[in-house]
Amino acid sequence: MHLDSPAHTPRPSHHTPHHPRGPRPIPPGVPYHRVLATGERRVGRGVLALLLLLAGLFGIGGVLTALGSAVDQAMGRTSPIAGGTDFTPIFHAANLASIALMIPWSMLLQRWLYGVKGASLHSVLSAFRPATLGRAALTLVPIWTLYMTAFFLLSPYTPGRWRFSDLVAVFVVTLLLSPLQAAGEEYGYRGLTFRVAASWGRGPRTALVLGLAVSSVLFAAIHLSTDPWLNLYYLTLGVTFGLITWRTGGLETAIVVHAANNTLAYLLMTVTHADPLAGAERSAGNGSIIMLLPCALLIAITAVVWARTRRTGPPLTPRT
Repeated sequence: MHLDSPAHTPRPSHHTPHHPRGPRPIPPGVPYHRVLATGERRVGRGVLALLLLLAGLFGIGGVLTALGSAVDQAMGRTSPIAGGTDFTPIFHAANLASIALMIPWSMLLQRWLYGVKGASLHSVLSAFRPATLGRAALTLVPIWTLYMTAFFLLSPYTPGRWRFSDLVAVFVVTLLLSPLQAAGEEYGYRGLTFRVAASWGRGPRTALVLGLAVSSVLFAAIHLSTDPWLNLYYLTLGVTFGLITWRTGGLETAIVVHAANNTLAYLLMTVTHADPLAGAERSAGNGSIIMLLPCALLIAITAVVWARTRRTGPPLTPRT
């Protein structure tokens, strides 16, 4: 289906129906990113949504990491939040959990500011699709595992000093929370942000460009990197994940790739006893041309997804 097909454009309306006893109905026959589009752009409301999204991210993160730091100090440990160098399991869990909480926070913001039920962030069906997740996991996780292993072998890393108990605990915390942390970023940026920015565009093409641009730039910006190679990687990840979300009609496939990347990164650090704080350094000079490798792989995966949906076009919300 062509990008400018009428099926991609929500019915123009100068008034959004008000349903005081429930959420606003999902517009029928629109792609994922156009669910919040109405006859009005509501740019001010969108900016407020993005500011509140970031406030929740850093506010919740600040509270959880501060609490984790207090627990660490009571146990005689000093985590990075308190100026120390101990990458403790508690610090790791607090950091991952704070980002995972972007899932309910994004849903709450969409429901509150736009009147659309939070569950619609899952997919165009307003439900999480296990079959889509499973197919993506079976095909993409093995590919990403091979890439991450090769990338880790080709990239120099700084050895860290680990306690055995910390290695085991960080390994377990990573398996439990890293996939949720990756999902939290997807709901926040390829979910809420993508939709909010896309609602500012009048036509489907403009909406898609706005949604991809704003969500990708915001995603890159929150990583606070000053390295051009790393920023290129974050922007590429943002654009490709946005396109994948659009073409598959939901967040499941992007979550799989993102979760595989983040989970494997931490697991490989524990296996090799690498220093995770050094690995997380994002200042200028910490990236290199090797970042073109994941960029190329992301583009290739996106091209395959696009090719598989070339005849059908992106899935649309149900027509009722």
